[in-house]
Amino acid sequence: MYERYKILIKNAPESVTNINSKFNVIKGNENNNKKCPYCDSNKIIKFGFYKGIQRYKCNNDECGRTFSGDSNNPFRCSKKFKDNWEEYFNLITKGLSLRECAKKMNITIVTSFFWRHRFLNDLKERNYIAKIGSYVELTKMVTLENFKGDRKYHGEKRDKIIVINALNNYNDVLPIIAGRSFFGFYEIRDNLIPRLDNHAYVVGYTDSRLKLFSKAFNEINKRKLDNENISRMDIMYSIKVKKWLSKFKGVASKYLDHYLSWRVFEYKNNSEDRKDSFFIKTSNIDINIKAEINTYSSWNNIKAKVISV
Repeated sequence: MYERYKILIKNAPESVTNINSKFNVIKGNENNNKKCPYCDSNKIIKFGFYKGIQRYKCNNDECGRTFSGDSNNPFRCSKKFKDNWEEYFNLITKGLSLRECAKKMNITIVTSFFWRHRFLNDLKERNYIAKIGSYVELTKMVTLENFKGDRKYHGEKRDKIIVINALNNYNDVLPIIAGRSFFGFYEIRDNLIPRLDNHAYVVGYTDSRLKLFSKAFNEINKRKLDNENISRMDIMYSIKVKKWLSKFKGVASKYLDHYLSWRVFEYKNNSEDRKDSFFIKTSNIDINIKAEINTYSSWNNIKAKVISV
């Protein structure tokens, strides 16, 4: 089996696509480069005005859609969100539930859900890491597939969703949704290896496959631990993430990457003591992060989101 891992590592794909961007996201850009937000084509023409806002049409034969000059505005289509987004962000950082946020902001629970995922998607996009390097620890988390909020669910078998959490000594955290039902050679080849820098020294914990893979990865890439005094980062991270997720009383699997990014945000901003302990000890220091949102995602895109495995 060890030799098979070495063959996998040698033949693994090197290119990495942003697997977190499974649906269209229009990123804010003050210097509008006049590209089609749907197909990214430069072939656009002016197409009149609507309520004083310039509209454009894509001249790409495969697209042909129209859009406005306001398409890159993360606050478009929602005046209330534009006026209240900073306050709502502060409620999120305090850990309030959707219902509590809705009550304080005088909005519906559906709107509260939409606003939450606009922020979570923005966190995910802004903190996206293509590859993680240096000294990297890998731990595995397994959760059952969840269809929360899906009215089309009629009792299908729920698969196991495997998440590999990678942490390094620079405080980078990379959650990788790595497999469905099974975590084997092909899942490692397609989902894990492309996210690891070839110059990384990798250590696997809590799973025999991760331990064996890490040993093979370091040998193939001729990596040795430069600093023997490097201390373990947090081998209990995956266990604590699963415990943290339980407070939501179920998270739909298609939004799992959003919540994993939320957890990374809290972890990196010292909202808890990072010790090798099962328990999450919340500190008395509030997260003091300036509210920020740079991306636009529509309600239809959020509803249509699918899990990446």
